[in-house]
Amino acid sequence: MSALSTPGSTTPAAYRGRGRGGARLADLVWLTWRQHRPVIVAGLAVAGVVTGSMLYVAARIATINQECQNTACPPGSAQAAPLTGLFGLTNLSIYLIIIVLFLPLLTGVFIGAPLLAREHEQRTLLLAWSQDITPQRWLWTKFALLGVLTAAAGAAVSAAAGHLAHMVSIATGKSLFSLGSGAGFLVTGMLPLAVQTVAWLAVGVALGAAYRRTLPAIFTALTGYIAVLFLVVWRYPSLMTPLTAVVPFSGSQDFTSRLGANILVIHRGMNTIYDASGHAMSPAAVQSLCPVGGSDCMAQHHLMEALRYQPGSRIPDFHLLLACGDFALGAIAVAVVWWLVRRTSLSAG
Repeated sequence: MSALSTPGSTTPAAYRGRGRGGARLADLVWLTWRQHRPVIVAGLAVAGVVTGSMLYVAARIATINQECQNTACPPGSAQAAPLTGLFGLTNLSIYLIIIVLFLPLLTGVFIGAPLLAREHEQRTLLLAWSQDITPQRWLWTKFALLGVLTAAAGAAVSAAAGHLAHMVSIATGKSLFSLGSGAGFLVTGMLPLAVQTVAWLAVGVALGAAYRRTLPAIFTALTGYIAVLFLVVWRYPSLMTPLTAVVPFSGSQDFTSRLGANILVIHRGMNTIYDASGHAMSPAAVQSLCPVGGSDCMAQHHLMEALRYQPGSRIPDFHLLLACGDFALGAIAVAVVWWLVRRTSLSAG
């Protein structure tokens, strides 16, 4: 018999809301905190340290930007010196943003996977689920509370990462918001990272419920996250139909002045060469102008090439698509958890 429903005793006013629906929300919040406070405190501490580090580095870069009149500092200048080098502010910013990229994995591994797996390993489900609350309410309350915390932490970290990336783009003239910047694009915008942390929290819980062991769930979450990350980086440019443009021919051409900032060039050299007026040239005409070929010769004759690219204006759309994908992954994981919990036998613990 649980302590929440002792027969023969008068129910205090503070406990009158516990009948039928079970324990009050305050009790479940306290239980969640009591069971998971080490990992909650550790997770918030990690998020705080990473966020604080990014804000500190961003503040130092902002000071340099002010000295350079909010433009890229000239190479070799005193202001540019702290930005360069293996442990310069620019590389430190990249290292921090890469760390942020793996925070959803840490959420799934250290918070999600043990949530049910540890209950199975320690055989405490019989005690936990035989109280005045249903297994579903016990699980969803804990998941909701942990999900809110991880989403808030993810949004805060992502906001700091976006601010840092903006400062770096001013200092170097190269935007980390670019669709082609990899980690910088994936962790900025707040929405993708916030949804991703909750999604991988759900994936970790589902794996823990399926394996009923913590270590196999952690290993599967680790390999799954890396596989999904590589798949996203490889395939996300194809989520929207690329645009085509004709640009001056040059091996080191910066297309931002013509096509806008933050673009992602998907493919160059589409087997057709154009003259300065934009008319397609035959291979024989190109051969007559540049017998030995080469970008330098074609640039001297103002020849042009076609390329496919994603414009920077689509960054919010890509962020929304990625967030929807993570939301779908999280929803599938939640459905799996619900199904597994309904099939769990309390006698098995």
